[in-house]
Amino acid sequence: MIVNNENIKNPYILKGEKLMEKDVEFIELLDEQGEQVKFKVVTYFQIDEINGEYVVVTPVSEDSDEAFVLKIVKDENGNENLISIEDEKEFDLVEEAYNLVMEEQN
Repeated sequence: MIVNNENIKNPYILKGEKLMEKDVEFIELLDEQGEQVKFKVVTYFQIDEINGEYVVVTPVSEDSDEAFVLKIVKDENGNENLISIEDEKEFDLVEEAYNLVMEEQN
């Protein structure tokens, strides 16, 4: 099950990494206390209809079946930032796309 993680501090700038251009297995994000938390990248995908790119991650340190989805947004310098999805309709579309991606991978 994926959830929208509001505990991840927004935005998070990926230091020179391009998720959509190469296979990144792990990333570190800041939580609401400013602590770095290591996440495993489950998958990343695009939704062309809404022109969005997304990454699904799970915390490495926790034994949980929850995965968190974040939107990949590029700034004016081309750096990728990860942000929580605030729009409920967008989140529903992303959840649906994620389920399809996972079905195809299994």
